[in-house]
Amino acid sequence: MKRLIVSLLGIFVALTIRANEGMWLPFLLESNIGEMSEMGLHLTAEDIYSINQSCLKDAVVGFVDLDKPFLHFCSGSVISAQGLVITNHHCGLDVVRQHSSLQNDYIADGFWAMQMSDELSANNVGVCFLRWMEDVTGKILQGVSDTMSVKRRNELINSNISQLEKAVSDSTGLKAHVDAFYCDNEYYMSVYEIFEDVRLVGAPPMSIGNFGGDTDNWVWPRHTGDFTLFRIYADSANHAAPYSENNVPYKADNHLKINAKEKHEGDFALLMGYPGTTNEYLPSFAVEAIQDVYDPIVVDMRGKSIEIIRKNMRANQQVKIKYTSKAASLANAWKKLQGERNGLKNKHVIDKKRALERQMGDWIAVDTLRKAKYGSLLDNYAKEYAVYKKYRRAKMLVDETFYNSEMIDLCSDIRAVLKGSSSDEEKRAKVLAWLRDFYADYDLTTDCDVTENLVDEYFVNADKAHVPSSLQSVKENAPEYVAALLKKSLLADSAKAFTAFRNYTEKTRKKIENDPLFKFTAEIDAVYSNIKTPMQKSLKKTDEFQRRFMQLQRECFADKRFFPDANSTFRVTYGQIRSFHPSDAVVYSAFTTLGGVFEKCDMDVYDYTAPDRLKQLFEAPDFGPYCNADGTMPVGFITTCHTTGGNSGSPIFDADGNLIGLNFDRVWEGTMSDIQFDADICRNIGLDIRYALFIIDKFAGAQRLIDEMEIIGD
Repeated sequence: MKRLIVSLLGIFVALTIRANEGMWLPFLLESNIGEMSEMGLHLTAEDIYSINQSCLKDAVVGFVDLDKPFLHFCSGSVISAQGLVITNHHCGLDVVRQHSSLQNDYIADGFWAMQMSDELSANNVGVCFLRWMEDVTGKILQGVSDTMSVKRRNELINSNISQLEKAVSDSTGLKAHVDAFYCDNEYYMSVYEIFEDVRLVGAPPMSIGNFGGDTDNWVWPRHTGDFTLFRIYADSANHAAPYSENNVPYKADNHLKINAKEKHEGDFALLMGYPGTTNEYLPSFAVEAIQDVYDPIVVDMRGKSIEIIRKNMRANQQVKIKYTSKAASLANAWKKLQGERNGLKNKHVIDKKRALERQMGDWIAVDTLRKAKYGSLLDNYAKEYAVYKKYRRAKMLVDETFYNSEMIDLCSDIRAVLKGSSSDEEKRAKVLAWLRDFYADYDLTTDCDVTENLVDEYFVNADKAHVPSSLQSVKENAPEYVAALLKKSLLADSAKAFTAFRNYTEKTRKKIENDPLFKFTAEIDAVYSNIKTPMQKSLKKTDEFQRRFMQLQRECFADKRFFPDANSTFRVTYGQIRSFHPSDAVVYSAFTTLGGVFEKCDMDVYDYTAPDRLKQLFEAPDFGPYCNADGTMPVGFITTCHTTGGNSGSPIFDADGNLIGLNFDRVWEGTMSDIQFDADICRNIGLDIRYALFIIDKFAGAQRLIDEMEIIGD
């Protein structure tokens, strides 16, 4: 027993949440506010989140695709009384692309609306405000018991969720959404107001907004001016409304003051937004699969695709415009997962997880009731996870090969619609809408080049049972065979495709089904289904094991403050501006300046180019009121806040709740923070708000936008 007590004491010390770790729920901050105050915060919990008064949450937005209104792809903040919103450049890049052409290349040259009438609509993009959040676990688990089957449990929970969401949405006119927390053990409801009319106001040229490109992605030191400006529009009553020329700028409940003062090492930092997904509480064998199976597949396959796309972009300006956003998206995951895998290895995360599991086993072993409840949990979980891993690996190979071929992916979606029960008119409308979006940024040569390479790689890695029969028959010529199918398909010719689906009838349906690419895609879809069906069956079992494993962790380590994994709901994180020591003999400062931009430009690297106008301002020097006391122009800084995807564009606040920067990335060495946060190497990268102000003011000359803002200077 003495050994057990010592062991548990060691667990408590190891697992106590350190300052900076955690993505906390805004309405439950009372348990954190003491620690936050000790670190330098001057605000109360009510100043950050309140339903009774204006607070910081009222100036924070989540960016969504309107057809996925609860999946926030980025965050942002309101910085004027007229609904002006700032987020990251990469968050707005697709909107910039929508309005770019060879004649008006806003990606390369930037875009600035010098008056409100110049602001451009953001197709299908909306922003949401969190109005309130509450614990509804009791309501969602009403009628649920430990004795019922997993299937019945999930059916009852889903029914309770649907009823509650509908009741709240109907009674308030807002959008209610219930999410699971702590691996389906608790449920919280978020109530949003979603604005559908969002317009592009300003974006710097790519050479500023994405300075460093793929070379610097996930890397510190960073010199990227990663910001874009949008404006929220509302109807005449200041309510959310679809796009209309009659809409007016939205008057937000709150907008942020901007702190343009110099920052220092150790300054408190508060960050708010909509982080996407983390998996902090997985068992060792799941982490091992991520490190040694899943991440390598994505890194290998996407790395090959990116190389081909970049080559074609360099050779053709039209391809560059079409594929800039696509290449950035592919490269983002590709590089992030490399860092994640290295971090997991270097910090021995699997070994640490195994050690904790052994300690949990000791805790279980001393109590009969614990043994009955949890004694076989991990062994059974590991056995089922081995089944799931086999199918997930196979699915990922299909995803990364065939569904990363743009035309095959579109073909698969069209096949699903045509097989559906909707009317011919509905099918026609949906497919035509897809075709318009598809051809707007599609290049057949690039797609064929990528597809050939991926199919070749698939033969090396996939089990023979998952290779379509038509490919087995052509064997080593499979890559060329598939590329030829793309070129011969009616989808290769936009005019033919539009004609076929505008005149969609039973006769044309048969013609489409006989298209060689559609036939091949049917094979791929069948292979995918044969993998996905058993994988989903296994996933339901592993999800239930993970729910119980989460219960075990919270019971065993009852004194620990557990933060829920990120799931695209509103969160608060906090830390300090801090330098870091990522490896032997390497120490990084917490700040970068504009001088670093031109040091990099001298290196003659493809991603390191800067506009002549920026160089003129640097050499003058002409930084206006935005520079440091020593005359240098700040660009970026790092803090110890815990972030992930979805936090892009999240406002970074000072101790008084003033805006000091925008989160836009993490350091490569610490991207494992989605699975295991480590305070020594995990840092988030922020754009210094003064660099954004400098670009808007001195570079773009958009004084009208500066005049909208409330700026605090020295």
